[in-house]
Amino acid sequence: MHRFFTFLFLAVIQTLTAQSSKVDYIFTDVNVITMKDDAILRNQTVVIHDGKIIEITTKSSYQSENTVDAKGTYLLPSIADAHIHFPDSKQELEKVMKLNLINGITKLRSMRGEWQDVELKKQYNNEHQYYPKLYLTAPPFHRSYDLTEQEIDSYVIKAKDNGIDQIKVLSIKNQHLFELLSETCKKHNMPLGGHFPVVEDGVMGDEILFQSFYTSIEHLGGLIGEPDKVEDRINYIKRNELFICPTMQWYAIGYGQYGVEEMMDQRGMQYIPEAIKKDWAEKSINYRMKLGKEEFEAEKQKYALEMQERFNMTKRLNDQGVKLLLSPDSSSKFIVPGFGLLEEMKLYKKAGLSNFDILKSATTNFALFFKENYGIIAPGKDADFILVKENPLEDLKALEQVEAVFYNKFYLDKNKLTEIAKSVEPN
Repeated sequence: MHRFFTFLFLAVIQTLTAQSSKVDYIFTDVNVITMKDDAILRNQTVVIHDGKIIEITTKSSYQSENTVDAKGTYLLPSIADAHIHFPDSKQELEKVMKLNLINGITKLRSMRGEWQDVELKKQYNNEHQYYPKLYLTAPPFHRSYDLTEQEIDSYVIKAKDNGIDQIKVLSIKNQHLFELLSETCKKHNMPLGGHFPVVEDGVMGDEILFQSFYTSIEHLGGLIGEPDKVEDRINYIKRNELFICPTMQWYAIGYGQYGVEEMMDQRGMQYIPEAIKKDWAEKSINYRMKLGKEEFEAEKQKYALEMQERFNMTKRLNDQGVKLLLSPDSSSKFIVPGFGLLEEMKLYKKAGLSNFDILKSATTNFALFFKENYGIIAPGKDADFILVKENPLEDLKALEQVEAVFYNKFYLDKNKLTEIAKSVEPN
């Protein structure tokens, strides 16, 4: 009898141990780019349970019904686009989100918000959806706003209570309103950022901005075309640990730095309806013809000098430890959502940044900006990553072929990503 109970006890213990060692997913024999540094952990086993990475090792005792042989692939944090504008319809927004997802982009920061965007976030960001996580801004402050202190307080409280992530400044009427907005955002711990503030009815001193609650500046505002002020402004940015989002692709397109055929042949253009592509091409061609060949080439060269200034500034900020974010700002023609992010990476590369620093701007830095638990591959971090065949630290083109996405407890393999891609092809 004693032996029977001993046997039964051991059997129960073995059963409980086996059950406790079962996890949701295991990825085996994978090369891990942690983004803590540019080293690669080769031939690792990555264990996922309840949406978290719980182990990275060469040999694991965990078991799973979902074990993925990832031999030869590279696992790294999924990507964030830090500056998008939502399209007008839900149908178009779903297309934008899917185009981003198939490119390994699982986070999107909206920078031209509306109050009703909160409902979109509720619809698309829940445990039942794999759509990218939306970070929202309230309707942006504009120079036409002339609000009282109470109205500004109500505006910020409304944003806070509705789950808005940031207040954006497009422009602002005067220094007094800017200071009120900054103080109110600080009081309610609501991040504030946007364009470099230029007031309508006077000049606001830099010290006002850099003593404010500003957390990020878009488009290299205040750093291009103002050589007498740039040194002090960079020092302010470093001291206050502001994040900078250059959005260089938007300028490269708008400044005529590409040929029309070159833009039409970009990756992802197959997802843009023919009528829209034709309209984009015709408008660009007509503009260039109207200027004339010599005039257009002169304009192109003038803007090429500004683009070089943008490249130099982006490199300098990165070299001095300023945290960059990454986005092409796909509000312009010829920038395909999702696909445009790699084009932006190419411009960072042209500016002289390393592949590691470019990837950091689109992963770790975005997580730091919003104080989130992803952006690095390590035990305890959210399981939010992509798999690619080649090493993107050697060649960013590796990101052109995303093999799988793991996000929000969803594992989207190559077949699923292909299915998603086909669902947004033009009819």
